[in-house]
Amino acid sequence: MREDDDFFLNDDLGEEDAAPGPGGTDAAGDAGEALEGKPPTAQRQRPVDRGLADDDFFLSEADDASLDDAPEAVRLPPWTPQPSNDTAGPVESAACWSCAQPVPAGVARCPECQESTRHLRLTGTRPAFELRHGVGPPLRLGRHPVWAAQLAAVLSCEPGVSRHHATLRLTPSGDLWLRENPHGTPNGTYVNDERLPRGARVALKDGDVVRLGRHATFTVRLEG
Repeated sequence: MREDDDFFLNDDLGEEDAAPGPGGTDAAGDAGEALEGKPPTAQRQRPVDRGLADDDFFLSEADDASLDDAPEAVRLPPWTPQPSNDTAGPVESAACWSCAQPVPAGVARCPECQESTRHLRLTGTRPAFELRHGVGPPLRLGRHPVWAAQLAAVLSCEPGVSRHHATLRLTPSGDLWLRENPHGTPNGTYVNDERLPRGARVALKDGDVVRLGRHATFTVRLEG
């Protein structure tokens, strides 16, 4: 057993865990199919990237600290000024999503906080919430109050969401990846009502609707 094999234990199970999902799919059936070498019931079409390992997907606090100091693998492309237009008015600015300071149009980073203007916006319908997250370490989705500190309080009312359910990562190149807990989740993870394979890592696009478990739903928007 690897050192982190016991990181996700039975405390992930919520009150609705192992309850059948939409279409009669349940966790026990999926687990049985996995043991027999068969793909889980609702996985069929969505392309899945299983060849890329996320070594920092579930990190210790020490690993998290080292990640913050690591250089970005891909730098944001430099801003290319547009041809001048003598008839155009003054360049407008928008508030930075992170620090609320004004950022001139077309600039890749906020002059004040240095956050990338590229970011994702999650808009939840159940439960209702809005959250923005930038380039860098993944956003953790779950009910664990420490591991998923940004959303645990919001998702605490959804027992179908596992304590360590999934992560979202926006890369410097603008790609957005959703990855389910490598050990799977009893109630599943869905993109546009399609259940992902257990522990899958998939690319998302602007406007995709993600569902954690049976009810917790949010829309993903890429902005900046």
